[in-house]
Amino acid sequence: MNQVVEIPADYFEREVKNTDGSVVIEFWIRSCSFCQKFKPIYEQLPAFFGNKVKFLKMNMFLSLDNLKLAEDLGVEDTPTLKLFCKGEEIGEIIGYRARDTVIKEIETILKNGRCYR
Repeated sequence: MNQVVEIPADYFEREVKNTDGSVVIEFWIRSCSFCQKFKPIYEQLPAFFGNKVKFLKMNMFLSLDNLKLAEDLGVEDTPTLKLFCKGEEIGEIIGYRARDTVIKEIETILKNGRCYR
């Protein structure tokens, strides 16, 4: 997958929990200025990681189901990245980051979770 895909809450099980690989999902809201600033950075990440990591995003305020899922996962601030390995959450990154910083943080979390070489 070479692009970020927006998903609704009802795709979460299939796209995140029932996958064998690494997944990063961004929880965001339209009115968040840091989310808007982070958007072009996040959209560059699939090109860097290639097919090793699936990148998704979810607008928390798009539906009540999205909001409930975000709350169930402990998302309290935006943007928040949740990282999953084989369906299990292995880490999170909260707040705006520069591109090189977020790349290093994702690599570190995935390596520590034994989900990335």
